[in-house]
Amino acid sequence: MTSSKNVLVMPIYAAMIPVLAVGLFLVAGIFIYGAEPQIPLLLGAVVAGLVGVWRGYRWKTIEHGITDSIARAIPALIILLIIGMIIGVWIASGVVPAMIYYGFDVLLPDWFLPATFLLCSLMSLATGSSWTTAGTVGVAAIGVGQGLGIPAAAVAGAIVSGSFFGDKISPLSDTTNLTPAVVGVELYDHIKHMLYSTAPAFLITLVIYTFLGAYLTNSGEQGGEVMRYRQVLADNFSLSPLLLIPPLAVIGMIIFKVPAIPSLVAGALLGGLMQIIVQGQGPGAVATALYHGFVIDTGWDRIDHLLSRGGMASMYSTVSLGIVALAFGGIMDKCGMLHALVSGMAGLVRRTGNLVLTTVSTAFLINIFAANQYLAVIIPGQMFEEAYRRLNLHNKNLSRALESGGTLTAPLIPWNSSGVFMYSVLAVSPLAFAPYAVLCWLVPLIVVLYGYTGFSMERSVPPIISQVPGNNI
Repeated sequence: MTSSKNVLVMPIYAAMIPVLAVGLFLVAGIFIYGAEPQIPLLLGAVVAGLVGVWRGYRWKTIEHGITDSIARAIPALIILLIIGMIIGVWIASGVVPAMIYYGFDVLLPDWFLPATFLLCSLMSLATGSSWTTAGTVGVAAIGVGQGLGIPAAAVAGAIVSGSFFGDKISPLSDTTNLTPAVVGVELYDHIKHMLYSTAPAFLITLVIYTFLGAYLTNSGEQGGEVMRYRQVLADNFSLSPLLLIPPLAVIGMIIFKVPAIPSLVAGALLGGLMQIIVQGQGPGAVATALYHGFVIDTGWDRIDHLLSRGGMASMYSTVSLGIVALAFGGIMDKCGMLHALVSGMAGLVRRTGNLVLTTVSTAFLINIFAANQYLAVIIPGQMFEEAYRRLNLHNKNLSRALESGGTLTAPLIPWNSSGVFMYSVLAVSPLAFAPYAVLCWLVPLIVVLYGYTGFSMERSVPPIISQVPGNNI
């Protein structure tokens, strides 16, 4: 976020007050009272506003900080709502069930771990959702792995790595859209720059799972669990290769660089068309799936829980969290607090390597203390943008560091929202699968290494100019 040039000076002790306050509110709200992070963060924004007024800033200035910050992320917030619609209609239409049904053909015993990693990577890349991937293919894979005698922690690690591969790099992912929007980077520039770290990490992870799978695989039968899933899916959905058209169409549009929002809307409409043509349901059912999501009752609680999800309404909590977090960051920026904090850490961020390490570490720490990956992207993104500009580094370096430290470490923390979800669907503690979630900890290490070596650290020449809201995706 572009920092304002104000004649008022914000001392670092004053800038620390909102930071300490929001940390205290989040810890108390989440860990003591079990509250959602929106209200503690809103209270933090109130404290930031009061500090701004105390230091001489007028309400209009504070209000502009809030609105300017939110305006830059409006396209990403819209995308979040569309993603919710896609999840609902793709399940209702049978697209996701068909991907699961046909995908089980690649889960062979000798190549189980790498195949699971690849399958979850492909599904998360197509859907942009780590939670949907882990909650469908992932749960089935856990059962298959147990039948093969492979430790559940290793299977869960492969599932989480594959699921968050797409969550990190798919143009359909909420965090992949939110992260560049926060720091003013074009979506596809952000994705291309992440390939420098994600591609080698992906290959290394695949090799590790290949050798690990060969070492851990024992004799066992995988047929029973898979056949039960297939039977339930076949009994409740009309399955056809036609159902692969929506994800393939979206992938094709992405390859030809169709903007994210039109691509997603087309994917949702194609899903609705499949719901009518293949499942034989009416427009009313499509509208319900788009807004409220999909609910199913098969008589098997596990698959009912996994397939009952999605809809625009399911994203309201995430959107509200983004708005409140952006408001907090906007006040901090407009009143010079972020500038004061970064200036106070000048000794840590004078060198490129230290700056990247500090960015990744800050995102990771926010994941720990705030328990939410969106905050881990938004807050450090606004804190360190000026530092990257000062070192003449393109903001795509910042967005890459934010994704590696914020998005990928989230499922490794047991009390983080992503960690809680993974535990709930895979029944494996994040502390147990973390060593096996190779991609999630390897990418941050590679990004930090690039910071110290200078490899792929693109410079900003000429200096970055703030983009017009709505043109950054």
